[in-house]
Amino acid sequence: MNTQTVRILLLCLVSAAALVTGCTNQTSGPVTTVPTTMVPATMITQISVMVMTSGTPDTIRTTGTFGTPTVITETPSVSQTDDRDEKVRIKARNFAFDVSRITVPAGSQVTIEFENEDNAPHNVAFYTTPSLATTIYKGAIIDGRARTTYVFTAPSAPGTYFFRCDLHPSMNGEFVVI
Repeated sequence: MNTQTVRILLLCLVSAAALVTGCTNQTSGPVTTVPTTMVPATMITQISVMVMTSGTPDTIRTTGTFGTPTVITETPSVSQTDDRDEKVRIKARNFAFDVSRITVPAGSQVTIEFENEDNAPHNVAFYTTPSLATTIYKGAIIDGRARTTYVFTAPSAPGTYFFRCDLHPSMNGEFVVI
C-alpha cells in the first residue's frame, strides 16, 4: 500500500474510534431523577482500538477489544430522603381545564395548585372511573376568580383514572397513575 492509502485508512480508524468512544462512553453528565420506584441501570460501553502510524504504534486505550464491547452495569442506589411529591398546576378558564391529562407516580403525594380564572365556581375532583363509582379525592369548590391548593395521595395501583369539575362535568380529563 502506498503512503496516502495508509494515511486515509489511519484517519478512518481514528475517526471511527473517536466516534464510537464519544457516542458510547457515559462517564459523566447530568443526572436525571426518575420519579418511580424502579431505577434504570447505567450502561457504559468501552472499546479499544490499535492504530499504526508510520510503523509506530499509537494506542487509544480504554478496555475491551475492537468489535467486542465491554459492558459495565451499575445500579444506582436511591436515597431514603427522596420524596415522592408531585406538584400539578391546573387552571379553569372559559369553562375548560388547561390540562387534559395528569400523570403521577403510584402512591405519591399529589399537590394540585388550582386557579379559577372564570367568574363561575369550579373544583377539581378525582374518581376511579367516569361513572364516579369511587372518589379518590374531591377538592373544595371555589367561587369566582380565586386560587386554592389540594393535597392528596395518589392510588397505589397504576392505571388510568378520571378527574373533572363536579359543577361542570364537561370539564374533565385523565388522571394517569404510573
